[in-house]
Amino acid sequence: MSVQERVQNLRTLIRLLVDASEVVIKEWEAEERASPGTLDDISNTYIPSAALFNARRTVVGACGMCADLVQDPRYRLMEIGISFYASRAMRIVCDARIADILADVGSEGMSIYNISKQTGIDEHKLARILRCLCSMHIFVEVKPKHFANSRTSQHLRNDGLRCWVLIHGMEVYTASDKLPAVFYNPSRTHSNSPKDSAFCDAFGTDFWEYMEQGEKQPDGSVKPKPGLDLFARAMVGGGRVAAPPLYVDYPWGDLGAATVVDVGGGVGGMSLDLAKMYPKLNFVVEDRPAVIKKASAVWQAELPKALEDNRVQLLAHDFFTEQPIKCAEVYIMRYILHDWPDAECIAILSQLRKSMGPSSRILSVDTMLNTTLGSPLVNRAPPPLPANYGVEHQLTHSRDLNMLTLLNGMERTPEDMSILAEKAGLKVEKVWECRSSLAITEMRLAA
Repeated sequence: MSVQERVQNLRTLIRLLVDASEVVIKEWEAEERASPGTLDDISNTYIPSAALFNARRTVVGACGMCADLVQDPRYRLMEIGISFYASRAMRIVCDARIADILADVGSEGMSIYNISKQTGIDEHKLARILRCLCSMHIFVEVKPKHFANSRTSQHLRNDGLRCWVLIHGMEVYTASDKLPAVFYNPSRTHSNSPKDSAFCDAFGTDFWEYMEQGEKQPDGSVKPKPGLDLFARAMVGGGRVAAPPLYVDYPWGDLGAATVVDVGGGVGGMSLDLAKMYPKLNFVVEDRPAVIKKASAVWQAELPKALEDNRVQLLAHDFFTEQPIKCAEVYIMRYILHDWPDAECIAILSQLRKSMGPSSRILSVDTMLNTTLGSPLVNRAPPPLPANYGVEHQLTHSRDLNMLTLLNGMERTPEDMSILAEKAGLKVEKVWECRSSLAITEMRLAA
């Protein structure tokens, strides 16, 4: 890139930043007028307006591209190469519940001496961890060796989100160290089997088997692995960050009294939320027998009337076998296809296709991967930003590599989803972009 091109890009990016920042400011002011004092509520399930969502993406993407333009490339490469220490620091503060310790300290902060007393971590070492994260705007050093929560770190008081960060700093982090070994192994680099994943290389078994293995106690009894509960809470916490836009950015209300089959739906978390918001919809939640047993207790506690009125059926089902509910209006799969390689995805979709009627649709909910070149099926970022907003899309790429590490799975582009649909006798009708990292891919029977 010539100097003239860099100059032009930088000036255009600054204009984008200014314009997008004004949108953000107006949205902030409107939010404050509508609900004063709630903007930093850690339990808030607030959904940004479309204008704010796009402005945020533009600001983050433009800041990332500006940094790439103005930073010394050598220092940037060194910074990325050693960035895993930030993940280590996050693991420590989540494990020690630092955000909870700092919850009510006020503007004076808490001394590192007192934080150290509560955590048992050496104060000098802990101060170095916190200062690393302060430079990333995650905590604040309000005066020498006195720390407080920032707008960002206070969200680590949310146990589900804390668990999400923590689980990725434990076994998942350990497994990621094995990615190079798998990549360069001639017999495994082309394999899509979970048995050939980096996680399996690290722990001797695949992810799900490892999580479901019990741990032998000193008295000889076997109890569930602590990580299993941590993982469950992490999935709830992470889901609550991204899920709310799914419920308003797809026209669920237009479905009337339709039947929604939640394929591999776990305890039916998404169906439960939809059932509360759209009282005309009916649901069938399908999963393994042990999971369905847990689902009954969840629905009984959260929405017993749905069970009493038969608005929801809880059904044990293996999605690799024939779908028992025929001609339903909707078959929904959330976080299913990204667990599996293409062949298994095609098998899952093919079983659904056999049960679909002319008006049936499949809604696949996953993190939508996009490339810097973009896709005609989704909106593009304004130039000179990459089509996927660049740095703003980094979490999605990281989650894709996470699926590769854990299961040899993958997040997919709209084109990837179209290929799966076609091979299963389906077609992608539309990709519904939601105001989060998730998207809903709607599939119909091929003509």
